[in-house]
Amino acid sequence: MARDAEKRTIQSVDRGCELLESLRRNGPSTISELAADSELSAGSVHTYLSTLRDHGFVDKDGTEYRLGSMFIPFGVRARNRSTLYAASKTIIQELALETGGCVHLMAEYDGRLLILEEVYGEDAIGKDFHIEKRGRLQRHVHCTAGGKAILAHLPESRVHEILDDHGLPSRTSRTITDRERLLEELETVRDRGYARNDQEHMPGIRAVGAPILHDEDGTVLGTVSVSGSAASWTGDRFERTIPAAVTEAANDIEIRIHSQERGV
Repeated sequence: MARDAEKRTIQSVDRGCELLESLRRNGPSTISELAADSELSAGSVHTYLSTLRDHGFVDKDGTEYRLGSMFIPFGVRARNRSTLYAASKTIIQELALETGGCVHLMAEYDGRLLILEEVYGEDAIGKDFHIEKRGRLQRHVHCTAGGKAILAHLPESRVHEILDDHGLPSRTSRTITDRERLLEELETVRDRGYARNDQEHMPGIRAVGAPILHDEDGTVLGTVSVSGSAASWTGDRFERTIPAAVTEAANDIEIRIHSQERGV
């Protein structure tokens, strides 16, 4: 009896994995599509998906299901810790010390931002908020400095795909909600090498973000950003000092990644 129970449990895991593999292979799918692909009944598929959704491994959007954000800490962190994370750790600590702000190392996944690491400087604000959101998809890319830094260096087709999927919702009165205006902003970001968030995501918070690019093909690997109080980040501090520190940090990370890949 115990052996039979163990076998049934393994079979359940196996079927759940089959559904996850189907979502990975085919992308967002309905229950009927998953049932046809797995040869399970629609009722059984619904039960498996409900369980996986409760644990964050599957997300639901209308009638379609897709792989959930719970996979990201496993997949993205495992992929990045040997390159992006390892190259960035001490640099973002130094950036937090230099600026006093909250420094984020982030990557884009499924059109959203994922915080890979954060470091708090002496004057950092919103610590409780950031800790709560760590390791989860939690930000629209269009209204954050790091997000705009990434968008500016993605292929144009990918940018439009992200905007089509997620839209341009307003977070504050300063959020850019017009696509053409955002595209113009992204061109400016590319030209100057960094992006600003002037209370576009949260009132009272300003931020500066710079892309982390692969040295050979220019692929955007992630972004480093630092945020602080709009009341204290004024004038040259917001316009020059913070951007200079952030872009230098991003450049240093790129150099370290280059060295790591060549075993230097």
